[in-house]
Amino acid sequence: MSAPSTWTLNPWCRRGWTCRGEEHWAMASDWEVFMRQLEQWVREMERFMAHIDQACATPFSSMVLAPMASVRWHPAVNVYETADVVVVQAELAGVAPDDVTVLYDAPRLLVEGQRREAISAEAQAIHRLEIPAGRFAFEVRLPGAVDAEGATATLQAGMLEVRLPKRPIHHSGVIRLSPVEGERRLT
Repeated sequence: MSAPSTWTLNPWCRRGWTCRGEEHWAMASDWEVFMRQLEQWVREMERFMAHIDQACATPFSSMVLAPMASVRWHPAVNVYETADVVVVQAELAGVAPDDVTVLYDAPRLLVEGQRREAISAEAQAIHRLEIPAGRFAFEVRLPGAVDAEGATATLQAGMLEVRLPKRPIHHSGVIRLSPVEGERRLT
């Protein structure tokens, strides 16, 4: 039983196909099917990323996307607000304050940095390796207007905390007109 020189086969079909009265079974293994599908997904992702690259032409977007390309790990993050501040917390155990950068561009906050490798170069065998090292970055879209001038960032006991005071939002009010110099008033 040999396959015809030209044939099409649904790789997801586990039943055989018939050609010239002979029955043939699917030749593609599950692994080959998976790899073909994976290659298709990768091509689709590359097309999607090309669209993102075209859409993100602002300077902040390039600041955000460039560091993300070399990111190796992402810290756990909390974002919450109180009556007067928005608080962003990140778990950064083992990260030195000089290795962290906090950038703000309304309405986004970008935190990036790196955790240095904690394992000694003299180690002869590694039995467990769970603490990530290398570059990290994350972006948070803040839930409202904040005063960046009054923002503070601290790194204590492995916890980064960025506090951004909220800006008051006036929903309504009266705006009084004042006469412009040299303007005649109608009486």
